[in-house]
Amino acid sequence: MSSNPSSSGGSGSGSVGGGGGGPCGACKFLRRKCVPGCIFAPYFDSEQGAAHFAAVHKVFGASNVSKLLLHIPVHKRLDAVVTICYEAQARLRDPVYGCVAHIFALQQQFCPLLYQINLGTFSSLRSFIFKLKLSYVVKWALKH
Repeated sequence: MSSNPSSSGGSGSGSVGGGGGGPCGACKFLRRKCVPGCIFAPYFDSEQGAAHFAAVHKVFGASNVSKLLLHIPVHKRLDAVVTICYEAQARLRDPVYGCVAHIFALQQQFCPLLYQINLGTFSSLRSFIFKLKLSYVVKWALKH
């Protein structure tokens, strides 16, 4: 899972902030002591968290992300961290468009499919109308 910031699912296992032994991935990357209550500990585990945090730090900066997380309710922070990680990785892959390039690519795939669905619906509707008209003609003919 490249967009998941930690394998712990936000539980904080394996970090000081969650009661584990080593530093969280963010503090490991920043080479600083991970203190209890570290804002990053629940979201960046010691194993994979450093790699995810490297992208986040390079694009947004650790200080900016910590300030941002402090303004988000705790129950919504995991979603925010996943989104920040995804955007950071996308921005490193495509510095100009970031995740918008992926959205655009999905739209390019979606538009022809929608056209085909509409075309199929239109042809089905046209067939239905033809059958309906035909049934009215047959009923009228049988009456007269």
